[in-house]
Amino acid sequence: MKTVDQEAIKLVEVIVDEVGEPRNDRTPGSALYAVPFRLSSVPSLTWTKFFIEAWNRPPRFTSMHRPGIARVVTDRVILDGTTIEEVERYHLATLKLAIDQANQREAEFEGMSQARISATQRKSATHRKHVAEIAGRLKLEG
Repeated sequence: MKTVDQEAIKLVEVIVDEVGEPRNDRTPGSALYAVPFRLSSVPSLTWTKFFIEAWNRPPRFTSMHRPGIARVVTDRVILDGTTIEEVERYHLATLKLAIDQANQREAEFEGMSQARISATQRKSATHRKHVAEIAGRLKLEG
């Protein structure tokens, strides 16, 4: 769970040494490969879920968008089935948008979670105070 002082997830770099190589064997998709990006930190499972949803159904995308090619592994987002040229022309904008959307949704989710926790704690404190008041009025001796 993110705390107030933690920063939003950001793209840091393309991990050049881990970019895949195309098979180029003339089969469909053989010119495509994996392009990994380093993130500023390891995202939560909640963030990862929001990111994948945003990538698969972004509010804006090009006709070259490929739902289902993004995955998150530790501090990496990997687009598996693209080219660096496609990233430059098409996917980077969608990738940034999906990251921003995941950051926003996680912040909203955390805010709602904190509100629920606070409400539960207030309810519990009120109940305990009520029990203590009545317990104090009980005449247990004689």
